[in-house]
Amino acid sequence: MKRINNRNIIKSGICLVCMAGFITGAQAQPVSDTALTLSLRDVIGKAKESNKLVAVMKTEESATRLDLEEARAGALPRINASGSYQRYTRVTLYDGVWGDPHSITKPPNANAGGLALETSFNLYAGGRQRYIVTDSRHKNELASINIEEQKANTGLQAALHYLELIRYYYQGRLISDQVTRARTRSQNIAALYANGKITKSDVLRADVLLSNVLLNETANKNDYRISNRRLNILLGIGEFTVIIPADTASLSVADSLENDLHTGGFPGNYAILKAGKNIELQENRTRLAQSFNKPAIALFGGYGFNYPNTFMFPPVAQTLSVGTAGVKVTYEISSLYQHKNNLRSSRMRETALAQQKDWITENVRLEAKALEIKYYEAVHRVHVTKKSIEQAETNYHIQNTKYFNQLSLLTDLLDADNLYQESRFNYLQANIAAMSIYYRLLFITGKL
Repeated sequence: MKRINNRNIIKSGICLVCMAGFITGAQAQPVSDTALTLSLRDVIGKAKESNKLVAVMKTEESATRLDLEEARAGALPRINASGSYQRYTRVTLYDGVWGDPHSITKPPNANAGGLALETSFNLYAGGRQRYIVTDSRHKNELASINIEEQKANTGLQAALHYLELIRYYYQGRLISDQVTRARTRSQNIAALYANGKITKSDVLRADVLLSNVLLNETANKNDYRISNRRLNILLGIGEFTVIIPADTASLSVADSLENDLHTGGFPGNYAILKAGKNIELQENRTRLAQSFNKPAIALFGGYGFNYPNTFMFPPVAQTLSVGTAGVKVTYEISSLYQHKNNLRSSRMRETALAQQKDWITENVRLEAKALEIKYYEAVHRVHVTKKSIEQAETNYHIQNTKYFNQLSLLTDLLDADNLYQESRFNYLQANIAAMSIYYRLLFITGKL
């Protein structure tokens, strides 16, 4: 009776579990028949136009535009129409203080009514109406900046997710190459073991490495699907739509940045633009507060019908029509002490916003400089890792030849394989990191 090898049973069991897991995972993935081939430029453009948060910002901007139209309409003449009818009870009269009461009908009779049309037009109120319109206009401009910032931010996030897809795409190719090497190596080691040239431990270690590489391949595919779905949400397309990157062969990093990308005062940075607009908004509100300390001049006029005629005495039971026109000047004396603190607090907020803008500008400059340094670091890493790939590949071939000629240990060969794979991963990571930093610089300078 043959003796059963426990190690073979365990190994077979592990393989069956892994195969079952892969099959279950494949069945759990929803089948999608929709695929889109998109370039990086396409992804950024589609994200800017289709993202839901951008649509929310556009709705808010439309609302502020209506507020601006409403503020402008406040400069038009105000027109009021009124009509009334009333009937009086009998009038009770007392002789002296409370003596001898008696009732009469209100002369000329108990009925009264009127119909009038009045209009007024503001000539001067310290510029108050102009400042109200300016306030609404600044809010509308601020809403427009928010739209552009959200578009740029969405475009940045879409670009980073797209670069992630490319990274997983290339990682898949690198892992596939490693799988091929691991399978070939496992077969060759098995042949050496069959010929009695190596021990069983080398066979087991080679198989373990192959299993690990296969797991890495599965994990990379899952990461690609997750990143794909995140990008779908940003683009506002179906969750299970497969995006096929069209720029996998054309993305490259430049050794130097454009001169206008990171120099100057960052006039296109959205945080700085909003800080400047908030300062303008507060300055206008200070002028609005000052307008309450100034007189107001208005034209007014009206025309109406009244019953009875009370212009004569005693009143006559007849309808009369009369018009009025004139100029009205008002000045609120209490504004000299009631609005004093409002004006001071408004000026203090101006100062605070100016300080905040300086702080934001300094932080933007610092962040841009840091990104620039990291960009050149990533570019240098690209050149270094590119050279190390050739060295690691040569070392791998040497160790591979030495091992199968029984001149080195399997540990040396596996270390050489890992070093070769790691150098290729590092080269890929450095390229993607440089591209990611470049697009962050585009965003921070307002050029995305």
